[in-house]
Amino acid sequence: MERFPQEVAHAFARVFPRGDPYTSVWDQSEVNALERSADEDQHSDSGAMSAMFALMNTYGGLERCLGCLCGSLLTVQDEKRQLQHEFDTEVERLQAELARVTLERDQAVQKNDELSQDLLAVRE
Repeated sequence: MERFPQEVAHAFARVFPRGDPYTSVWDQSEVNALERSADEDQHSDSGAMSAMFALMNTYGGLERCLGCLCGSLLTVQDEKRQLQHEFDTEVERLQAELARVTLERDQAVQKNDELSQDLLAVRE
């Protein structure tokens, strides 16, 4: 590489396809995928360019999938946060209700004890 820097630079330049592989579509023959199509000839001069196009196109697809997954994950996290908030609110409501019912029970038990004592006092 050090002995032939221009040749290396020229070789690398010939690897990258013309056009945008993220928006270009190359229709490939269903009969023989190894034959270059007219679309491929328009953007590529060699097999190395075609391979780079396929690699970049695959990377673009994976990147779009990752973006979709990240969006879905954020949506699920927001839904989880909302459900957790609703759950916490319901737990607080039920705890308050339990405290109220417990207080009523304690007051009823106390009233019953007082009435029982009054009844015993009346009998004596």
